[in-house]
Parts: sequence; structure tokens; C-alpha cells
Amino acid sequence: MKKADFITAAVLASLLASLLAGCSTAGNIGKSAESEAELFEFTGDRNYTSAKNAVPADAKNQSAGLSENWWKESSFYHIWVKSFADSDGDGCGDLNGIAQKLGYIQETLGCDSIWLSPIFDCAGKGTANSTNMHGYDTTDYYSLNRLFGTERDLDELISECHRRGMKIIFDFVPNHTSSSHPWFKDAQQGGTRRDWYMWSREKLSWAPMGNSETWFENRGAYYYGAFGGGMPDLNYRNYEVREEMKNVARYWLNRGFDGMRIDAAIYLVEEKGKYSNSAETHAWFRELRAELDKYESPKFMVGETWLSNDRDALDEYFGGGSEFHAVLDFDQGLPVIDSVAREKDSLASTIRANPAENEGYGTFLGNHDEYAGRFATTLGADRKKINLATALSLLRPTVPFIYYGNEIGQKESSMGGDLRLRGPFLWDMAEEESSQPNSTLSLNRTLLELRKRFPSVFSRGTVRKLSSRDKALAAYELSGSEGSLLCVYNFSSAAVPSAQFDGASDERNVSLLVGDSESPLPSFGGNSVVVRNIAPLAFRVYFLGKAGMENVYDDEEYVEGEKYDAEDDKSPVYIPAESMYLRGSMNGWGGTKMRRTEDKKTGDVIWLCTFTFETPGNIEFKFCITDGPVWGANWGTATGANIAATVEKGTYLFQFNEKKQTHSVSKM
Repeated sequence: MKKADFITAAVLASLLASLLAGCSTAGNIGKSAESEAELFEFTGDRNYTSAKNAVPADAKNQSAGLSENWWKESSFYHIWVKSFADSDGDGCGDLNGIAQKLGYIQETLGCDSIWLSPIFDCAGKGTANSTNMHGYDTTDYYSLNRLFGTERDLDELISECHRRGMKIIFDFVPNHTSSSHPWFKDAQQGGTRRDWYMWSREKLSWAPMGNSETWFENRGAYYYGAFGGGMPDLNYRNYEVREEMKNVARYWLNRGFDGMRIDAAIYLVEEKGKYSNSAETHAWFRELRAELDKYESPKFMVGETWLSNDRDALDEYFGGGSEFHAVLDFDQGLPVIDSVAREKDSLASTIRANPAENEGYGTFLGNHDEYAGRFATTLGADRKKINLATALSLLRPTVPFIYYGNEIGQKESSMGGDLRLRGPFLWDMAEEESSQPNSTLSLNRTLLELRKRFPSVFSRGTVRKLSSRDKALAAYELSGSEGSLLCVYNFSSAAVPSAQFDGASDERNVSLLVGDSESPLPSFGGNSVVVRNIAPLAFRVYFLGKAGMENVYDDEEYVEGEKYDAEDDKSPVYIPAESMYLRGSMNGWGGTKMRRTEDKKTGDVIWLCTFTFETPGNIEFKFCITDGPVWGANWGTATGANIAATVEKGTYLFQFNEKKQTHSVSKM
């Protein structure tokens, strides 16, 4: 949850919280820290027991016969509940709708596990497509969002998953609640939940995501909310909070869930000068993991550990087997999309295998956040490019997570901000693709079946990247107890008659599993392999060690000298925006208005603005046509992610060329 979307979604709640605060400044109600040091002291009752106390011995509706590390051979389908399947016609997806579509997920697509976006009661509810009901603003951890269905509906969904041999996990949001949660309302009044949140006499400037506007005034004191005033952080130095949130996890695991995805995992507990990735954060996750390990039916915990290019910090969340079973790996997806979009191997060393028998990396090409956008949109809705990215994502020894709609190449919706990533699932498109043998949906199913065919290769295997002088080509070998696979990719729009890769195994018996059946088999020798007749934007999978195996997917036809023309996605003619705003961590994602100018040579519209930084640090930002709570069209990196920069103290000039979608940041 490290991104603009949830901060933006919380703006309305933040404004409400601020208004309430402004109307109540007659005096401080309840205890507040006199110094920052007091915030790091433990409070509360060590022997606290939740009023809804749940113990693993009372678990019901559990999966039977699961292996300890069942999740390593699973493929997860990430469902945005509001937008997936509406069973009752009220305009909102629901639990019954998901139950009715389990056949599609398991049989048509091939995933055996599902991850539900937050389903608990929340502040921002509404059935309209324009309502960003994300659910990360929890108002009751023990109640369902009534728009998604009833308790019975949930029980039946879980039971049907287990009857099919499928697993189901929920989205757990332990870092913060909604400002409308009864706990926080009690805390505002100085009640028994006061220390369940963090309160300070002074406004502090903690900046876990580069934005120091994280302390919000209320009744003469300030409370901490890393994701905005509408979602105040819980205080994990309170023993009661620590136990209550472990109890929330037990409560839903007892109902039959097979595990959970932990939101905003790196921001849980703060230390002085270190407001993310703290030792105390790891300590609480060890406590939580100990609770999961008490269950007879093995449970699974995967963390949203949004860390970029910091493998050591990421791997610490495994805790040597005492914390997370798996972590979502934000380093592996973007290079895939970038390689296909730029027709150049950008993978470097980002294809990584699961690090240990009881540890795994969750890989994906996008989700509900401002991470990569929907990659079908980024790649111009071109089927060959979409399929190439899909293959590169699934053919690696990690745990795959497929965001709903990505399996059919669904594009972003016309809504602004992160709502464009959460549009209604296109069932007509899915039905059409299900009958096409070479569709993106069929490719997903084929590759997921291939993963099941070689389970050790894809769950416990090793990866060795080969080298090529041609930067538009990439290849690597995956090895496990069933043997080895050679995966080859051509990112270029031109056919390649011959490609040499160095660092390969010396193998004589080879079978083509995926790719052009008419092309000759590769030749090995001298620590190299030569692959011939590769079509534009094509990929191949060879089995090394046995000849004569069946080709399971052939959507490639080599034509010598062929140049591929991208499919027309009928993109609209460029029309300059009427306004533009700089929105980022430095201005609370609220928006600094930019001035419109023109490049005298090209006539391109250039948007300009300045911003003064009082302290140095790292920032993230985007350019957007609106500055209100609902985001309009916006631009970040080539993949749709937030732009990152490092600034010093002083004034900076931000420039954005809307037509070319290029930007610059320079100190004045």
C-alpha cells in the first residue's frame, strides 16, 4: 500500500477528519506523548484477551490434505471483488458471483488459489463504478462489507473452494484503520482505545514514503497516519493492539481461509529515525507466524513488502522461516514489461528463483495499485506483446499471482487514477478468448499446466541466465528434479534467423514444448546454444534431456526477413489537456498547478511548475489533469508507476512534455 492511490482514496476521509479536528480545538482530550521518545514506549495490558477471542482449536471449514508448503506449487488469482462478478445485478461484484465463476478460474484459466481484495466493513462504500471502494479503510475487522454478501455467502464460497481442491486467502490490513472505526472514535474522545493509536503534543515530520505530512491535528493533539488522516496507524507498541490484530487473523483463519496477504507490511511499527522496515515490525510478524503455525491445516502468509532494489531487506521478511512464507517481489514484474515495450532485454539479474524450500517470491505483472498499470494498455493492446510478457512472467521459478483481467489482456478502464485498474471484468472478452486456441487466456492456461507438469522446476528450481550479443534477445535455463527447460525470447519486431546464447548446458536430446514446430531444434556445443528461425516477438520453451515430447503451444510462424507491424489499438488522437498538476509525496498527492507553455521548435505543450524542498530526501510523483480526490488521466514512468527522484534542500523546476510523455526535474 505504498502508493498514491490509497493516499488519494483517503483524501475525502482526511478532509472530514480535519474538519472534525478544526471544530474541536477547545483542549486536548486524553493522553498524548510529550516527546517523540514516549511514542516508542510499550503500553497496554500484556494479558489482554479480545472480546471475540478465537483459538485455532475452534477452526472449521478447513482444507484437508494440504502439504506443508502447498503454496509453492500454486498459482493465485487476485480478485478485485467489487469488479469481478455481480450475481444479483446491483452493479457490485460479490462473493456469490465469485463462487459462480470458480469453474472459470480453475478450469478455463488454470489457477488453483484465489486472493480476495479486502472484504471487511469499510468507510468508503458504494456500488457505482466511480466509487473507489478499495476496502483498506476498515471500520470493523469482524464484519463483512454488506455489499459483498452475507456471512453465509462467505462460508459457502470457502466450502466450494475446498470442495474443488482450491485455496482461498484474504487481504489483511493490520497497519491502520479508518478514522471512522469505533476504536479511533473512542481514541479521539480520550477513551480506553487512546493508546491504540499514536498521539503527540507536537506535529512531527515522519516521512516513511517521502511525504512528511503524516501527523494530523485533532483536539489539540496530533495523530499519525502514514497513508493520510483518514486512515490512522495502529500503535503496535500497545500490547492490546498486538493481540487484537493477531486475533483478527485467527478469527478468519478459523472460518476456513487458507491464508492471507498482509497489506503495507513494511510500515507496521516505527522506530526513531526509521519509519519502515523496523526490527519491531519483524518481531510482530514472528508473533503472527507463530499463530499460523498452530493450525493443523497449513496456513500461508504473503507480504506486500514493497521494496525496490533492496534484496537484503526483502529477504529479511522470511525471518529464516519464522516470518512470511512468501513476499510479493516488486523487482521482477516491471523489467518484463519494459523489455517487451522497448524491444530490449531489461531483465539483467531480475529473474530470481524461490530462495528456499519454505520461502517464495510472489511475481506478477500488475495489481490494483499504481505499480505497473494494466500491462495490456502499456503494450498498446498488441496480442503478441501481451503474450510475450505473459510467458516471461509465468516461466520462472516463483509463485505466480495473476490480477483479474490480465489473463485476457484487459486494458485499463476510462476512469481516472487507480480506478482505471479496477474496472469491471470483461466477461464477453473472456468467453471469446476461451474458444481461441492461441489467445492470451489459452496461453495462460497452457503455461499454468506446464508449471504443474514440472512442479520442482517452477517451485524449487534454479535459474541460469544465458548471455547474448543481441540485446533484443534473452534466454535462461530452469532446472529441477524433472529436468531442465530452456526458455528463449525475441523482443524484437524483426525475425531472427540465428541466435547464439553463451553459458548453456551441453545437451543433445531436446524437445520443443512451446514454439514453432517447423523450425529446427537448437544445436549445442562449446558452452553455447544456437536457436534458429525465431519469429518477431516470439518465445520458445525446450525440454533438455529427452527427445520427442509433444509441443503444447504453437503460435509462431517464422518468415525470413519478416518485420512485424504492431496491432492497431485505435488509440485516440492526441489532444492537449486543459490543465495539469504535479501530484506527489512532497505535496501529499494533493496537486500543485502547472503552467502551460509551448516548445517553439516542435509546438509541443510543456507544463512547468516549481517546488521548494525544506529538507533533502526521496520523492515520488506523477503528472495529472486533476487535483481533486478523483484522479483523471495521469502519467508516471513508461510502465505507469510513480516517478522516483532524490532532491536536496532548495527549489526545483518540474517540466512535463505531455505529447512525448517525458519529464525533467532540475534544481534552480
